[in-house]
Amino acid sequence: MSPAARRRYLFTVTTGRSGTEWLARVLALFADVDAEHEPKPRFSSCFRAVVAAPAIAREFWEREKLPRLARVKKPVYAETSHLFCKGFAECLPELGLAPDLLHLRRDPRAVARSLWSLESIPGRSLRGVRYYLSPWDPNHLPVDRARAERWNDYQLCYWYCLEIDARARHLERVLAPHGTRVFRVELAELQTPQGIAALGERLALGPLSTLGKLRLATLAARPVNEKRHQKRDETLPEGELDAWEAEVRDHSRT
Repeated sequence: MSPAARRRYLFTVTTGRSGTEWLARVLALFADVDAEHEPKPRFSSCFRAVVAAPAIAREFWEREKLPRLARVKKPVYAETSHLFCKGFAECLPELGLAPDLLHLRRDPRAVARSLWSLESIPGRSLRGVRYYLSPWDPNHLPVDRARAERWNDYQLCYWYCLEIDARARHLERVLAPHGTRVFRVELAELQTPQGIAALGERLALGPLSTLGKLRLATLAARPVNEKRHQKRDETLPEGELDAWEAEVRDHSRT
């Protein structure tokens, strides 16, 4: 077995705008963990190609990602990216890898609001098409196409959040028989030293590094990546959100 296959891997199943950069900072506190947020080679470099032709995912791993991972020195490698769960995970058993998955969650309304504010609209905007899944892509939460086309931008963002939850359930079903474990992690749990320590214990990450101990006390005071300068000035009609979300839930099928 190669050193790469023996190493423990952690990848994320998440929506984005959910604290992936923050999670990488948290995991990097532990002495045995090499943690990175969206490092090169990035899953985003061929995300749309993988959606169109799923077999390309294996080629990406073999030609791009695995050679990079072979250079990792620590026993645990963690990579936080919301693209991993969008077509790159299913081929891993064929490559002899059984990573642990962190289903990183943030309240769906908070994520959908953030995506809407950044104009990252699945299936409609440049950023939305480039990085996110829409009802028109292969998915695990089908919705009638004509209905989805009538949904407003916020509803598409909200549907996307539910799709990632459905995708997490799918990946657990197909990968668990090969040794993969899925851990649900809430962003709010990681914003105190106590929550970070509890995560380390739950994931059996070992002790904090000397530098990690020094950083732990100050990490909780650092802001999550809010991207305030990129957000639109408009606001959502708060009184409509419950009804919009209920319509999405009612017409999405598992």
